[in-house]
Amino acid sequence: MRRRPGRPGRPLEGMDEATLFRAAFPEGWEEMRRVAREEEPSDGVVRERWEAVLELARRALSCPVPRSEPVKSAADVFERYRYLVGDSPVEVFLAVLLDVKHRVLRDARVSVGILNGSLIHPREVFATAVAERAAAVVLVHNHPSGDPSPSPEDREVTRRLRSAGGIVGIPVMDHVIIGSCSFYSFREEADW
Repeated sequence: MRRRPGRPGRPLEGMDEATLFRAAFPEGWEEMRRVAREEEPSDGVVRERWEAVLELARRALSCPVPRSEPVKSAADVFERYRYLVGDSPVEVFLAVLLDVKHRVLRDARVSVGILNGSLIHPREVFATAVAERAAAVVLVHNHPSGDPSPSPEDREVTRRLRSAGGIVGIPVMDHVIIGSCSFYSFREEADW
């Protein structure tokens, strides 16, 4: 069972930014800090190194929740996927496949780069869910603007996917929209 790496809590939270950069990048920390802040153009190697660090951090912060812990709320979904899709410059739409106890089996990337919810079709969402024998799904997507408020298209897609889930016997448990620092849950906001 994979657990979240590192020590519990945030032991370096009080450390200033310069010290963190020195600890992470003993050689060339000042240049890496400028790249991170986008203060100046950098060579491709330093930019690629910084992007690799960000990707490793996203993966570490989005590591799978142990199978023994069921998804209980939209906040659980937000904590699990915020670093994976929250800062994407385009919309990323995921179907989170759940077992009968609402534990995550896996997530399936349904679509990337869409700006219009009408590009999400039930067949893409439920094909993987059927193949994986999922008992339920949670829909997750980000808003690149950072504002998780649902659009009319989001509401229509949610309605269509809930209907399709009812037909195939795989209920949609929630649709969570992830913003930069917050989320919107259709189930918890009475849009269900």
